[in-house]
Amino acid sequence: MILAYHRINKWYPDDALSVSPEMFESQIRFLLKEKYEPVSLYEYIKNNAHRRTFCVTFDDGFADNFFIAFPIMKKYGIKPIIFLIAHSIGTEKIHERYKDKEKDRYLKWKEIQEMLKSGVIFGSHTLTHPDLTKLPRKQVWSEIFESKKYIEKNIGQRIDFFCYPYGRQNEKIRQTVKNAGYAGAVITNWKGSFDSYSLPRIGIYGHNSLFTFRLKIWLKKLRIK
Repeated sequence: MILAYHRINKWYPDDALSVSPEMFESQIRFLLKEKYEPVSLYEYIKNNAHRRTFCVTFDDGFADNFFIAFPIMKKYGIKPIIFLIAHSIGTEKIHERYKDKEKDRYLKWKEIQEMLKSGVIFGSHTLTHPDLTKLPRKQVWSEIFESKKYIEKNIGQRIDFFCYPYGRQNEKIRQTVKNAGYAGAVITNWKGSFDSYSLPRIGIYGHNSLFTFRLKIWLKKLRIK
């Protein structure tokens, strides 16, 4: 299974995108206790979803992925993939729902480099996080292809995976992702058929109790039987 997170912090208990560090660690411990093996997205695709494995993903590239989530994941041997909004990384931009310039900032390139040394993978979440289904073809290509090249230039490594903003995509957009040179892409819904460019994820949110988390895992198992 692939788990989809955004932020890990204790500052916003009522924010759907923010899971507390304690809850995040409890979720990881639960999966390990149930004999799920943590794998990278590369390993997940290679060995398929039917094995008892889990892959952790983060959308957007918030700084708390580095200074809060990263130490927890190192503790348990988890190598996640973080999907970066390319033109927000290393800038002073802040997501419109937040206000604190330090707590709510995006990752810096030097923080990304440090995580790379520990096996963290990075992917593209476009240049500016638009709804790709509402853009003209030329702009869709730019958001998908240019973000890949921009991140690769800054980190010195190949970017193989893509994440659709808001989970919104269609056949033409999936084909564009493939044509841009990505090896795969993740989605956030469970409708239709799945392939390497529509890998389904389980969204994990701040209001999810541990019981809800376990229920989501159980329901996912039912879907693939």
